[in-house]
Amino acid sequence: MRQVSEGIVLTSTRYGDNRLVVNIYTREEGRRGFLVRMPETARGKVKSSYFFPLSQLEIAFNSPKEKQELVYIGDVKVVYAYREMYSDIRKSSVACFLAEVMGRCISESETDTRFYDVLSSALRRFDMQREGVAEFHLFFLLAMAEYLGFYPHAAEHATDVYFDLREGCFVSVPPMHEDYLSKDVAEDLAILMQARRQSVDGFPESLLFASDHRQALLQALAAYCRIQSGIGGTFKSLEVLRDVFQ
Repeated sequence: MRQVSEGIVLTSTRYGDNRLVVNIYTREEGRRGFLVRMPETARGKVKSSYFFPLSQLEIAFNSPKEKQELVYIGDVKVVYAYREMYSDIRKSSVACFLAEVMGRCISESETDTRFYDVLSSALRRFDMQREGVAEFHLFFLLAMAEYLGFYPHAAEHATDVYFDLREGCFVSVPPMHEDYLSKDVAEDLAILMQARRQSVDGFPESLLFASDHRQALLQALAAYCRIQSGIGGTFKSLEVLRDVFQ
């Protein structure tokens, strides 16, 4: 059966001479892998630029057969052409980082059309955003945490000045393990969460933190997403992002 869905590109890898393996977070099917046949001439309708990180596409494909992991994309078109996402080094670095985080943290079984719509709308606004570019990804990680079910619990007491990355909550004394945030970073996380609550759409544009505080908070949120999603290693694009916004 032929299916049509919007999707946000997460990864794209060359496969052979004229094919791509692409990972796409689709609106109706969640994260899925696809094959794309690339044209042999530059005059072909399908362009490799369609599959840059976070590209927003409409794709058509046939439902996979039993045990079939990858299906070919038949038709593809761009549903939103970014103006600055790939020409602005700051925004392109954010795009690569967020695509990597989504690709590793979102499982293939997770489908949420409301979450997809929030991400799609936020990325389009970020593309045109002038202020707050250096902190957009911080709010994006919070939004992802909310829809994936591990949004940080707010502090319940004034003495809750540390944050336990494993339990996802503020605590009054350091836990008996190393996965927690110090008082300073935990305080910045609380500020970030409050700013998100007070914003109309959860993506405020005014900057909240100095560069060093922002970098520490980014490292903390990246670690939190890894721990809560049960994935190992580090995000490779995190170092690039740190250099761009230092």
